[in-house]
Formats: sequence, structure tokens, C-alpha cells
Amino acid sequence: MFLLVDTTNLEDIATALEAYPLAGVTTCPTLIVKERRPFWDLLQDIRRLIGNDRMLHAQVMGSTAKQILQDAAALRERISGNFYVKVPVSAEGLKAMPQLQKEGIAFTATTIHSVPQALLAAEHGASFLAPYINHIEDANESGAEFVRKVVSYLDSRHLPARILAASFRNVRQIMDVLLAGAHTVTLSPDLVWKLAAHPMTDASVEKFRNAWDGFYGKGKNVADLP
Repeated sequence: MFLLVDTTNLEDIATALEAYPLAGVTTCPTLIVKERRPFWDLLQDIRRLIGNDRMLHAQVMGSTAKQILQDAAALRERISGNFYVKVPVSAEGLKAMPQLQKEGIAFTATTIHSVPQALLAAEHGASFLAPYINHIEDANESGAEFVRKVVSYLDSRHLPARILAASFRNVRQIMDVLLAGAHTVTLSPDLVWKLAAHPMTDASVEKFRNAWDGFYGKGKNVADLP
């Protein structure tokens, strides 16, 4: 499955689970604070909602390598299931990554804005690389081309890291990076809803309904017919 939802709102997650083949949930400090709830309680509720098999990503807050490792250990200890620690690709984050790999703590390299950042994190054993596509395109670089460069490097080096593209403005950006080779994307709920929406689909369904109602009776469905 290629799709994750980027939210900490339990109602939005539940709604997305009902209609989409979700691979999991990503969170960030901004989204967590938005819910105004105790941190551990919120993450545990998300885990219970999505189950142990789907991915859950949550970010460290430490600013030094030592603090990052402490945060990562706490997260790994208290959050069960298919879990990934999000580590920003800063100098201290890069310093912490080899130790995380050594300790067997799976991590997602986040806040990626350049190809070199992605390559360094991949070499340090990141399970996922999270480039911020909207920010990259705001800097006049193609998000799709960014993804193609990173995928080419991963393939040439036989590195297992996967691209978890994040930060989108519209569906066009999403499809561009997926077709360029991004393995997964994480989307805000409003973009998740837009993935399946199209006015021509709505118009077609309405046309079918009108034709059906005209012959079989208004409001009757297949299961209602004798």
C-alpha cells in the first residue's frame, strides 16, 4: 500500500480507514500539539485504532544526538507494533542515525529538502526518506525529478530505504512523485479525500440514478427489487 494519512485526529483516521487502503499514519509535533492531549495517550489511541500491522511514525524532539537517541528509545519502548522514529536530517540527526541502526530502532529521516540529505540518510540506514515536496517545488525544483534522482541512487547502491514523500499542495504533485518512483506518500486528510473525488464520477452516478429511478421507482436499489 502506498498511502499514509498525516494527522493525529482520531476521527479523520477512522474515516480514512473506512474507505482507503491505508499503510499507516504519520505524525509530527505540530499535529500532535493541535489535539491538545497528553502525548503518550494520543499515540497509544492511534495505535489501537490502526492496529499493530499498519505503520505509525512519530518524531523525536531532542536537539542533540544524545537527546535524539534518548527520545527514540523512549518511543520504541512505549509504542508497540510497526513503528518508525522520525529523525530530522540535521547534523545532530545524522550523527544519531548510525547508532539507531546499530540498536535496531527503525527510523524515518524527515524534513528532507535536498538530494544530498536524502542520500546521507539512506547510507545511515534510514528505512524511509521523507522529502517535503511542496517546499522543494517552492525552491523551483521539480518534486518528480528530485524523487527520480534519489530512487536512481538507492537502486545503484542497493540500499533498502524507501521514499515516503510528504508535504503536498495538490493531487498533481502526489501523482507526479508516485509515477517518478516514490514508494509511499503521506497526505493531509483533505488531500486524502481529494484522491478519489472527481466531478465526472459524481455526474455519472447521478445519470445512472436518474435512469434507474425513472423505471424502477425513486429511491429503490437492487436489494429492494422483488
